[in-house]
Amino acid sequence: MPASPKPPSQFSLRYGHLWFVLPGFVFFLAVMLLPLALAFGISLTNWSGLGNDLKFIGLANYSEILTYWPFYRAAFHNAIIFVAILIFQHSVGLYLAVLLNENPRFMQFYRTVLFLPVIMSLVATGFVWTLMLSPNIGLVNPMLDAIGLGFLKGQWLSQPGTALAVIIFVTAWNSMGWSIIIYLSGLQNVPTELKQAAEMDGANSRQVFWRIVFPQLSPAFTALTVLTFIGTFRTFDVVYVLTGPLGAPNYGTDVLGTLIYRTAFGGSSFSSADIRFAFGVAMALLMMLIMAAICWGLIRILRRREIEG
Repeated sequence: MPASPKPPSQFSLRYGHLWFVLPGFVFFLAVMLLPLALAFGISLTNWSGLGNDLKFIGLANYSEILTYWPFYRAAFHNAIIFVAILIFQHSVGLYLAVLLNENPRFMQFYRTVLFLPVIMSLVATGFVWTLMLSPNIGLVNPMLDAIGLGFLKGQWLSQPGTALAVIIFVTAWNSMGWSIIIYLSGLQNVPTELKQAAEMDGANSRQVFWRIVFPQLSPAFTALTVLTFIGTFRTFDVVYVLTGPLGAPNYGTDVLGTLIYRTAFGGSSFSSADIRFAFGVAMALLMMLIMAAICWGLIRILRRREIEG
């Protein structure tokens, strides 16, 4: 007679599921937590990034950042980009999503064209617009001439009044597909019965949208707002390609990404005197903590709005 199988122990019954998450936790520990701990350790030193000359200085880098005005200037530029992109996505992106939700003719073609910029890398996008806006070989200035708007011609990336606007425009062009897709998926999940019931009660199309459809888009609004915040405060590629690591002209387009890069690895001259690797790491970590706190606040506020709605 075969022996009956041994019953599982109480430990296995209570904690056996942890074996399934162990590989993922080890991977997370290796690629996220350990580098983060190493970066924090470096930020407590005065290491320039070159050689072995370093000294423990505690939180001196963090206290210096609090009075380092380029940090606030760069964060202000990030905030301007965030607000502009947010307004663009919640207006133009939502409008285009509503049009596509009507299932027009050639909808698949329109959706593909509008989403195409998203799959382009930001570096490639920056190079394309650098050529387009070039005062010598670009297409934008001749096009303005051709349609009678020649008075708007200019050196778009070297004028303080237009350089940041160009950064915002290129970023909006590149990310517009995301807002359309997120809002379109939200629109397609709105029950048709709700809209039909409102129409039977005498509501016109505008009232149906703002009182029935738009409140149902709250989860899409929340997701898009948080993703836009994260994306705009991580902006680096477009600024680096269009206006360089110095955020030209005269730091008018300098953002946190280029400031951290320039501090950690040097500016255009790559002079060793400009490199403060540990200070750059401290800025990156502080920026990460501030972004995490703001994201947490945004999610709490917007989730509460969803429940109340």
